[in-house]
Amino acid sequence: MKFHSSSALDVRLNDDLVATSYPDIDWVRPVAGPDGQPALDCAVIGAGQMGLTIAAGLKRECVGRVALFDRATAGFEGPWLTFARMQTLRTPKFVTGTELGLPSLGFRAWWIARNGQEGWDSLGRIPRTAWMEYLVWYRQAMGLDVRNDHNLQAISPRDGGLFRLLFATAAGSREVYARTVVLATGSEGGGGHIVPPLIANAVPPKQFAHTNDTIDFAPLAGKRIGILGAGASAFDTAIAALEAGAASVDLCFRREGLPQENPRRWMESSGFLSSFGAFSDELKWRYMHRLYTIGQPPPLPTFERAVSFPTFRMHAGTPWDTCRTQNKAIEVRSGDRTFEFDFVVAGTGISVDLDLRQELDELRPQIALWQDRFTPPADLRHGILSSFPYLGRHGEFTEREQGAAPYLQRICFLARPATLSLGPVAASNSALKYVGPRVIRHIIQTLSLDQTEADWQQFMSIKHFERPVETRISK
Repeated sequence: MKFHSSSALDVRLNDDLVATSYPDIDWVRPVAGPDGQPALDCAVIGAGQMGLTIAAGLKRECVGRVALFDRATAGFEGPWLTFARMQTLRTPKFVTGTELGLPSLGFRAWWIARNGQEGWDSLGRIPRTAWMEYLVWYRQAMGLDVRNDHNLQAISPRDGGLFRLLFATAAGSREVYARTVVLATGSEGGGGHIVPPLIANAVPPKQFAHTNDTIDFAPLAGKRIGILGAGASAFDTAIAALEAGAASVDLCFRREGLPQENPRRWMESSGFLSSFGAFSDELKWRYMHRLYTIGQPPPLPTFERAVSFPTFRMHAGTPWDTCRTQNKAIEVRSGDRTFEFDFVVAGTGISVDLDLRQELDELRPQIALWQDRFTPPADLRHGILSSFPYLGRHGEFTEREQGAAPYLQRICFLARPATLSLGPVAASNSALKYVGPRVIRHIIQTLSLDQTEADWQQFMSIKHFERPVETRISK
């Protein structure tokens, strides 16, 4: 294995990688694709924190033909410099997982190398932009093959345990063949933006956005902003608008009050995070049903920052009934109340709907959903949860009809809908320490099982002589 090293931290990391490299053997046998070139051992779709961790873990296990593909330009993978607007990550600064057991690869070591031990001791939470800088360093330090500006269009199964991946790039369509695939596509990888029709059908596109859109806030200076929804991203968007000079922000939501509980912190124990995948289907369902029922409050620092603005207003029990545009103003009615805005934002979340994922068109009919495997008690029925994909213990797709699509076990799915099968924080950095290695092991085992016969033939065809050694035999 070869790794890059330049700074003192890079040198330390390289030494740690060498020290833990055993067994350092190039063991994966190449398999040619239809184009005559060796197929990738693994194609990782998404070069954010999860994708990078999995690719790095495979590299450490001498899986050599691994590439990451991301639709974003270099340095803008994931949400951190696009639609994420919080000042700091929501998880504690001590979160681990990306380092794969090597302290020198973790965020703590990276931060101390730049800011010293006192800088770490005084750090409250991880700054959002610093986390992105760390991930950029991570991919460079580990020498990962990241191919940016590649937008996945289709995954097509082929004979011989291969997949044809079709990407849209600036240079046109590109085909890549891979033996296994990891879809590390984050919050939007299992559906799409939810924009209520009352907004999408009544408001000009230039006058509304979704919280997960990249929004240029500068033109909103002096404008009246309306936000529908009360999730953390809605509060983050309100803060960003007000900091950019918006005249006012009115945040409206259906519930009669903000959620008060956040049991996700309780769930962040090694026992829970490492074992959730082994829970019974009913227990998994009960946990997720509870989380969906109670909702999630915004982080306290985010809430306090929002309410510190005198022109920020919250309106509980205020769902929007109608929207209409008149003289460039947006009139919103909620019951007997009327609001007037210049720009509105839908903070209404991300749907779970595999029908919206074009890249899964050829696979979707064979993918098992929870509704195909589990019938909840009558009092726990939930249409959204029923539409989640039913994944195996390593995050792999499972077949709707047994034996109809065995190739699905070669695709691991780590987008947001993986949470019901792998844990409520399965697609976030809170669970990287547990979910990442599980996926890595699955990819390694899949590749190894592909070549058991060839390995056996080689094992039997060569003489396994040890190097000559001097012996003394007493007679």
